[in-house]
Amino acid sequence: MAAFFYNKFAAPFRRPGDIWAVSKTMLAPQVNLGPQSGLDPALRRHRATSDLSSRGQSPANRYGHRLLVDVVEGTAKRDPTRAFVHHPKTSNPADGFVQVTYREAVNAINHLAHLITKELGVPAKNSFPTICYIGSQDIRYIFFLVACVKAGYKALFNSPRNSLEAALSLLQATDCHALFYAESQQKTVEPWLQNRQMKHFVIDATDNLLASEPEPFPYSKTFEEAVWDPVVVLHTSGSTGIPKPIVVRQGSLAVADAYRNLPEIGGARFFFDEYKKRTNLYFRHMPLFHAASVYGFLCGHIFYGIPMAFGCPDSPLTAEHVMECIKYSGSDSCMLPPSVLEEVANSAEGLALLEKMSFVTFGGGPVAPAIGNALAQRGILLQSAIGSTEQYPYAMYFQPKPANWQYFIFNADAMGGDFRPIDGPGSPEELVIVRKGHGQLPSQSVFFTFPDKTEWSTNDIFMPHPELPSHWTYKGRIDNIIVFSNGEKLNPATIEDTINGLPKIKGAMVVGQGRFQPALILEPCVSPKSDEEAAELINEVWPVIELVNKETVAHGRISKDFIGLSRPDAPFPRSAKGSLQRALAMEMYNDDIDVLYERALSGEAGGPVTLDLSSEKALANSIVQLVDSRIGVSGLAPETDYFDAGIDSAQVIRIASMLRAGLKHVPLPNVDLQEAVSPKQIYANNSSQMLAGYLLSLVSGESASGQEQAREMKVMEELLAKYTQNLPGPAAGKPKPNDEGQTVVLTGTTGSLGAYMLDMLCASPRVKKIVAMNRGADGGRSRQAGVSSDRGLGTDFSKVQFVGVDVSKPSLGMEEKEYEQVLSEVDRVIHNAWSVNFNLNVRSFEPQIRGVRHLVDMVAAAAKQAPIAFLSSVGSVGGWQHKELAVPEHTFEDLSMPVMGYGRSKALGSLILDAAAAQSGLHTAVVRVGQVGGPRGEKGCWNKPEYFPSLVASGLHLGVLPNDLGPRQRVDWLTMEEVASTILEIVGATTQVKVDDISGYYHASNPNEASWPDMAQAIKDYYGGRIKNLVSLEEWQDILEKSAAAEDADLELNPSIKLLESHRDVIKGKRAGIKPTVLATERTIKVSPTMRASKAITPSMMQHWCKQWHY
Repeated sequence: MAAFFYNKFAAPFRRPGDIWAVSKTMLAPQVNLGPQSGLDPALRRHRATSDLSSRGQSPANRYGHRLLVDVVEGTAKRDPTRAFVHHPKTSNPADGFVQVTYREAVNAINHLAHLITKELGVPAKNSFPTICYIGSQDIRYIFFLVACVKAGYKALFNSPRNSLEAALSLLQATDCHALFYAESQQKTVEPWLQNRQMKHFVIDATDNLLASEPEPFPYSKTFEEAVWDPVVVLHTSGSTGIPKPIVVRQGSLAVADAYRNLPEIGGARFFFDEYKKRTNLYFRHMPLFHAASVYGFLCGHIFYGIPMAFGCPDSPLTAEHVMECIKYSGSDSCMLPPSVLEEVANSAEGLALLEKMSFVTFGGGPVAPAIGNALAQRGILLQSAIGSTEQYPYAMYFQPKPANWQYFIFNADAMGGDFRPIDGPGSPEELVIVRKGHGQLPSQSVFFTFPDKTEWSTNDIFMPHPELPSHWTYKGRIDNIIVFSNGEKLNPATIEDTINGLPKIKGAMVVGQGRFQPALILEPCVSPKSDEEAAELINEVWPVIELVNKETVAHGRISKDFIGLSRPDAPFPRSAKGSLQRALAMEMYNDDIDVLYERALSGEAGGPVTLDLSSEKALANSIVQLVDSRIGVSGLAPETDYFDAGIDSAQVIRIASMLRAGLKHVPLPNVDLQEAVSPKQIYANNSSQMLAGYLLSLVSGESASGQEQAREMKVMEELLAKYTQNLPGPAAGKPKPNDEGQTVVLTGTTGSLGAYMLDMLCASPRVKKIVAMNRGADGGRSRQAGVSSDRGLGTDFSKVQFVGVDVSKPSLGMEEKEYEQVLSEVDRVIHNAWSVNFNLNVRSFEPQIRGVRHLVDMVAAAAKQAPIAFLSSVGSVGGWQHKELAVPEHTFEDLSMPVMGYGRSKALGSLILDAAAAQSGLHTAVVRVGQVGGPRGEKGCWNKPEYFPSLVASGLHLGVLPNDLGPRQRVDWLTMEEVASTILEIVGATTQVKVDDISGYYHASNPNEASWPDMAQAIKDYYGGRIKNLVSLEEWQDILEKSAAAEDADLELNPSIKLLESHRDVIKGKRAGIKPTVLATERTIKVSPTMRASKAITPSMMQHWCKQWHY
């Protein structure tokens, strides 16, 4: 069954012919190795694959005869540093993107291939046992696929969206008895494992795989031997029932490879060839278990060399996320689902971004014509994509004319495409693929999928362009599958059949093609004579629709607002057999459908919306009632999280529409209601209670940010109470921790600061053993050497025990024996690991906050009086109001003090330790860390994406640097080594400190002040003429803003563009006269020799960091 996912086709002729008439260099039944044929097979293969995998040196007739593994390994050998994929460094796209090289990719693939055969054995020749893989949406899907090919297995990608029944059916159908999965999918696979016996393994984190350096894993098949071998098992969408497995074979990829030899049609070229020519980086963020992503990456990137960037794994596909990823990855083209593309296009920022794209592909459904036409008028090259799990790719060409964006260009002859009218001349035509060249290797990929078929119906229907040959516009599915704008699909048969049987209903038609959600048109047996009678009929039918909704997929449920009645003068057209002629009916009711959706989306289809604005409680209750009566989600309490209750994106849109309708007559000065009450705000205020508070702030004119702070403070109170309840009592009689021969637990050693602390602990004669706790199965062992060596640190880890942990789980997720060993040995604990994301709210940090409590429990259960040090942040006291005074080194219970979710989470971690010290008698130290600069040592460098390194890089690009930074004028930075050393001294790891003296708060901030103007002058002097002037902060900001708005803005050369908001905040702070937050250090100086010896940052140190950046 064709699945709308990746729309790209091409076809100049109406009747199928022999593919050899189009290209003599496409797939042939045999591979001619010429004069090599008499050579030893191994040598012959080596020479052949050397040719096959070298794009720059291959003769054209090698295209279509190359194997996936050969292309990957050939590229890695020829160009090992070429990007395999670009992906975000963190969950925040603004932190920048990094590239995975082909060398790293091949190492990861070989590592997995060795692991598979080690755990499951070497399979019998050509048996290809199935291994299921399910993971986060990252490049590990591709690594695992290729590893299975090399190891003689085949990967099955089972969608995490499948029902349990569907998942088990696929496992049974493919005889799958082994499962690899990412930690993030633990809950998904648990019911599978409860219902099916399988060997199962957790796959390493991506960083671990990339850091591996395994022995090569041999792969010795020739093209002739492997052309029918499986590459991967995908599955159909399951729109009409249980999904069916589809085995993709090597030959299918070879067909795609051969299409590069297709001739031009009217100046247009095969779409992948044109993509490669037009783009420097193609952003795609689609599920990697989906055929669109698998085919798109294997064919588009690996075989055609199109550079690709992915989004943040498992991040929701929102317009905001897409725009950030495109912006910060530097992508100049992208592929988006229609619903996201439409949302991006509806904002000024999004429209400006799209105008910079060399082309924009949409797939998964149609784009609304009004939006597509508006984009085309701006010269944006929209490229529609279509394909299916069974057949990929279609011989489809790049559409070079914006005005023709709705038309595919198909090379029907090349792909054997026969367009057959479904209802006589002039009616839509179904695309059928007819087999060519019987007795040969298939030259159409679908016949690698179905080798016994002679033709295959796509079930997709099209209409030809009235004048342009080979141009076809999509008209839907012959099998009635509705494809929504977000790519979801619905078979309306069950809904329609159920309603058709009602006494007063003659017919029912579900619509929604290209829309965000379905609607229903009822054909009454007797047409109502008034609006009241019409409403009464719908009310009679509604209970049946509610029952049907309970059995229907979430995206296919009919909302009451989206029900209309047929016109008395336009009965539904039916065939001689009495069945609904859907295509004709849709055309007949096209205008009525538009009106139905417009009315429903106005929020008032069910009547006027009334909101009780008398109080927050009253408003929350009225929103609950609205969601119940109009959305059909009942049983909600005001505080219920909408998404925990199963509310989906379509319902979010409707909630926003209804709330806007309820507020449209309320005076809201200086408020853009469309923007202020948008789906984005529903996501941010995800309960009726939170929404009520937010809406009342709009009505009253109060600051929404003030509401947010109050809400965050309430969450903090809840989390603090939750993680300080039932703390263990004091334990008497425990011995003191060792001062010599210590065992130190350190979390987060693979981060920058953690690596320095680990190095110092390894070098300390006072430390016998370090337990390095990191995420991942190997506890960071595979990554540590690279992290440390890059910074000029030692790589002798003979004193280190690497342990894989998840601090959010009891016992840190460790095995009981391992955990008990730590309890018996530990002398000190340093908690350094923490997620860094300044965009999240405090609730999002709950796993990290819970981790603090679990470490408290560990220390309380330890055999010795082990102290614990926690690294907090200056953000935990960012709201300090007494700027004339330094922030004292003690606790603050005022929950308004910390700023941002990150700072609030750090404050909560600190307060949990305070409670543990008071109630459990633990020795706790909280170290608030200020600005950490670069290293004093020769190797390594200050992290380039941070504020100050980015400032210098942009200064070089723009030729100017600010000599004034307002609230950031004070330079009280410490080097990386100084911060690491200070923390170790405070906790008594590297200097002797009485355990009873390890308590309270400390500040890792330079007590010796320097100033930014001195640093700016040093930077200018270092770079000479590359920085022409030092300018005022205001002038700098103006230059930076203009550079960000330029069409040729370069985020790599001008990274401060990514931090525009931070720079704007600096300007605001200066204008408001805000002084810098200074951390007192008297207490820290007393216990830390490093702090006592610290000196102010000098211009020469600043120039040392400039040297390390290599700008």
